[in-house]
Amino acid sequence: MSYKKYLQAFDLTSVILLITVLLLGIFFRFANLDYKVFWVDEVSTAVRVSGYTIPEVTDDLIQQGIVDRRILSSYQTVNSAKSWQDSFNALIQSPEHAPLYFVLTRLWMQWWGNSIVAIRSLSAWLSLLVFPCLYWLCKELFDQPLVSQLAIMFMSVSPFYAAYAQEARPYSLWTVTILLISVSFLRAIRLNNKLSWLFYSFCLTISFYTSLFSIYIAFFQGIYLLLVHRQRKLKIIKSYVISSIIALLFFSPWILVIFNNFNLLKKNTSWMRGNFNLADIIAVFIGTNLLVFGDLPISQNSNPVQTAVVLIIVVLGLLASLKLHRRWKQRLVKLALLLTASSSILLLSQYIYLDWITIIGALVALCILSLSVYSLYYLIAHTNRDRWLFILSLMLSLPVPLVLTDIINQGQSSTAPRYLIPLQLGILIAVTYTLANKLATIDVKSVNQQKFWRLIVIAFISLGIYSCIRNLSLSPFYQKGRNINNPAIAKIINQSNSALVTTEYNGAMDAVSLAYSLIEKVKYKIITPEEKLNQYFNQFDDIYVLKPSLELKEKLENNQTINFNQVYKSHVFSADEFPLDLYIVELAT
Repeated sequence: MSYKKYLQAFDLTSVILLITVLLLGIFFRFANLDYKVFWVDEVSTAVRVSGYTIPEVTDDLIQQGIVDRRILSSYQTVNSAKSWQDSFNALIQSPEHAPLYFVLTRLWMQWWGNSIVAIRSLSAWLSLLVFPCLYWLCKELFDQPLVSQLAIMFMSVSPFYAAYAQEARPYSLWTVTILLISVSFLRAIRLNNKLSWLFYSFCLTISFYTSLFSIYIAFFQGIYLLLVHRQRKLKIIKSYVISSIIALLFFSPWILVIFNNFNLLKKNTSWMRGNFNLADIIAVFIGTNLLVFGDLPISQNSNPVQTAVVLIIVVLGLLASLKLHRRWKQRLVKLALLLTASSSILLLSQYIYLDWITIIGALVALCILSLSVYSLYYLIAHTNRDRWLFILSLMLSLPVPLVLTDIINQGQSSTAPRYLIPLQLGILIAVTYTLANKLATIDVKSVNQQKFWRLIVIAFISLGIYSCIRNLSLSPFYQKGRNINNPAIAKIINQSNSALVTTEYNGAMDAVSLAYSLIEKVKYKIITPEEKLNQYFNQFDDIYVLKPSLELKEKLENNQTINFNQVYKSHVFSADEFPLDLYIVELAT
């Protein structure tokens, strides 16, 4: 085959591959919408848009006593009992969440109903807007069709974005608005007219009303302007400032809500403060990179934090080897490297649990990390300063402020992968640009190299497809938190002929989340500290306690009239997690 015919065949194949992968991506976003765990954050979405606050629901459940699933569902139903004003009042009680997505969800539930499929389908439909926005951004950045096409393919089968497209939370919409403010910003710089800057203001406003974190992205765009256009185009900087002020003015109603309810905001985000752990932060940053391309299986006996440490050590070892490769023939250097490698393997084998799942996953992760690091280098080396600096500013716009905040507060806000979407988008664009340019080489002598890079593209797409297929029947642990244990807990409770699930005030939403996995005849009770569970033995065959506090466990263990035993211990991936354990209470014999 001539080289010209080879290129034509490759172009046709790439178009067919693009369409196929895109259709697969759409399928992954809508398949099994009702199958995944409906976790506490999604419960909070349904509760708030229905016009209730979580304290209101919990207090009401305490007053009602023993309830069934129908009662729990009534707090997650949009109907005439609660008006739009009730929904707005509920949203105001959570000022840390910008309101746009929740307003859209209220409208959506009024039109399509209150089922899990109905509420989640909004996120799925919104996620489809990512594709044209990402294509547009890549075109604005590089004006290379292959870059845009590869970006669409990687985004289509990205397990992270497919997973969050199926969650009743604002992250699909936020991803769309991040792309919109990015492309509108670049477009405004290029055109530099009033209409383009007004469009940027509009996109900023929409993004602010979707996530408060968008303010960081806008701030870093201002830093980018100062670094790139400070001396050449002061008019552009002035236009940016005016556009940002306009957006903030339109966002000022919610700024006022935040100001008036700042104590509530601090209370609702208290989980972000405390439990600072540098190893967890590093692990999440590495995992965030990996999740763009593949959701690798992790052994239950392994620890992601420890695996991340292993990857860092291996990468450092590779860098050291590359640095010393010219001296490799020297016997002393060779001996030193071999001893270092051997001792590292021995130490690592003592430090972590190594099985085949962990080893294979670590090797694949190493390939992804290596390509990501190389792509950043390639991007900086082969593009203009204004291009790579823009992508870098996007990538750093959330990690930098979140990590600094965590250092100050000794907190853990930067350990949530969903807050690092700008970092993921930057990595995806950098990798896409590198692969597209490797594939687009027109030198006849580079055909073999092209075949290698084509294999890399196919491997990454295959990894994404495998990950999405695997997640069709699974709920990713990084997404569902402690409620990933709901199916296993439900399997135990559902075996009972007559079960009562009890929990304390702080566990009410976990019980509501668990109810979606339990059979209808199971009953629920929110218990108070002074309540005695003995009174329910005549009504139920089995009494379970979900997620008991240390105080409650101590109280029940010291009660000589009952037996208090753990029947399920949840698997946690971090020492800072609050496990969703299950206990059973029985009469002492």
